[in-house]
Amino acid sequence: MKLNYKLFTLVVFFSLVGCTNIHNYLSSNQPVKTMKEMVECVVEYIATDQEKYILQNLDTDQELNLFLQDFWIKRDPSPGTTINEFRDDYLERFRIANFSLGGWQSDRGRVFIIYGIPEDIVISSDIEIWVYNKKEMIPFVDNSKSLYSEIESGKIKFYFYDYIGVGVMQQVYSSAFGEGR
Repeated sequence: MKLNYKLFTLVVFFSLVGCTNIHNYLSSNQPVKTMKEMVECVVEYIATDQEKYILQNLDTDQELNLFLQDFWIKRDPSPGTTINEFRDDYLERFRIANFSLGGWQSDRGRVFIIYGIPEDIVISSDIEIWVYNKKEMIPFVDNSKSLYSEIESGKIKFYFYDYIGVGVMQQVYSSAFGEGR
């Protein structure tokens, strides 16, 4: 039997990052996920609708491997090298979100995975404000075509509040386009 090294690497990675459904973290009975479900978790925030559709319709491990190769190659900022910096940085943020920020599905986890390390964090007893100094891609419509314009919008801020006082921070506001609550 030939061992599929890439699939084996993915299984080991996902077992370490804890890609899970929303569930009771206090329970020792955690839902078991297929490899495809774990990949869906990891790419949730960056996959296009078309990629999500393709992923849902994959049937074999070989198809999943080919999908992942193509998925990460499309996002590689330096395709001529052996290292895919975007993939490595993204997967590291995913891991950190799972182990330090309440999981990849938490508000802080999602923001950290998508936006990265904040430039500044302001913390009080029940609120956190994450500040990013980034340009935003703000969509606008022109002649029925969806276009994007890079607009210098200054600092992006995310406000997280602990509603019940137990350390579960929920996003209550953001100045980022499409992120307001």
